[in-house]
Amino acid sequence: MNNILTDTPPARVWDRSYTRAGGVIRANISGVYIGSRHHRNRGNGAAWFILSVIGVILIGGYALVQQRLGNGIGLSPRGTPVLAETTPTRSVEDFVILAEDSYKKGDYRGAINYYEQASRRKPNDASLYALAARLMVFIGQAPQAEKTVQKALQLDPKNAMAKAVLCMAIDWQGHYAEAVNRCMEATQLDPKSSMAYAYLGEAETDNGDINGGRASVQKALQLDPKNEDAMRDLGYNYEQSGDYSQAIYYYGKTLDLNPNMPHVLIALGRCEVVMGQVPKAVLYFKQAVALDPQNAEAYDRLGGAYFAIGEYDSARVALDKAIELDPMRVTAFTRRGILNFQLRRYEDAAADYTRALTTSQLVSTTLTAVDFVNYGFALQLTGNCTKAIGIFNQASSMANNDKDLQDEISVGLKRCSQQH
Repeated sequence: MNNILTDTPPARVWDRSYTRAGGVIRANISGVYIGSRHHRNRGNGAAWFILSVIGVILIGGYALVQQRLGNGIGLSPRGTPVLAETTPTRSVEDFVILAEDSYKKGDYRGAINYYEQASRRKPNDASLYALAARLMVFIGQAPQAEKTVQKALQLDPKNAMAKAVLCMAIDWQGHYAEAVNRCMEATQLDPKSSMAYAYLGEAETDNGDINGGRASVQKALQLDPKNEDAMRDLGYNYEQSGDYSQAIYYYGKTLDLNPNMPHVLIALGRCEVVMGQVPKAVLYFKQAVALDPQNAEAYDRLGGAYFAIGEYDSARVALDKAIELDPMRVTAFTRRGILNFQLRRYEDAAADYTRALTTSQLVSTTLTAVDFVNYGFALQLTGNCTKAIGIFNQASSMANNDKDLQDEISVGLKRCSQQH
């Protein structure tokens, strides 16, 4: 019952204030009190004051724009533009270099930011949108990635790379058949695109065609033996086929090409859990968290792994962080529910499962039969058998062929009948 590692398949105010120059104000004040000559000059002083205000506002606006473009123009603490801090304007190429460097370090979010700044300077470059979208997928932002890469395809409908990234974004949202079609279009646009074949293989794997998926990924590696995504997808194919040893091998080969890939470290951890090597999985999940401290999935799985080895305090910290980062992460609620159940905090467990169920309905997913069984027992142990019976019946309908679960459901239903 307490299988916390059960999971669904692998599935940012500018202060516009300014400081008036004291000398300007004093000149105007002196003009009020001293002779007619000063009265004649008063109008000119006011004009110069107005011009100076306009100038400051224009400079400030320029600074704001340049800040947004990442050109390094700073503002003083009081908001006055400090032109002495101006750095040379960065080019598109500069931002692309920064993005690639961030990617190699495993800082996908930083890389996305740099690609987006490059796009602001060159908004008609489809490849920049595609590069950013690819990394959005890897940090769990597939819907945003789909919207971003659609901009690329509006600019260049025949961009094979953009079409391939669209395929992957759709695939990671669970629309497997549609993803296969988009990747097929990408391979037709560019039959020599290693990336297109890599993502095709991943989509085919998710769509249930393990052999076809493997052939497509191998084709991708023939075209480019150092394609990190193709190597990862080969590991994924083996993982989905149940050959976890081979999956671990190819995920390791991927890290040989680039050791700083949070999503690959998470994949390695998944496989190590299944292989019973939970302490190793903890290390991989912790590496992923170190590279991407905003990765809710990494914290979620880390919490599950900590639970499995009995480190409950660490498990709670990790699961709480996962929920803080992503309040719609269903598995974080179910894992924390199991944790609370284990610690006999049944009301908290029931609350977590309730959140998991309502959230799953919002994100169009479902709980597992095991989740429903655990939910039922949490309700039963808090005296809410009226609701528990319905939950147990839901679990029963989902686990017709699982004798062990059916036996547990029978126990739960019997306890509820005795409470009544």
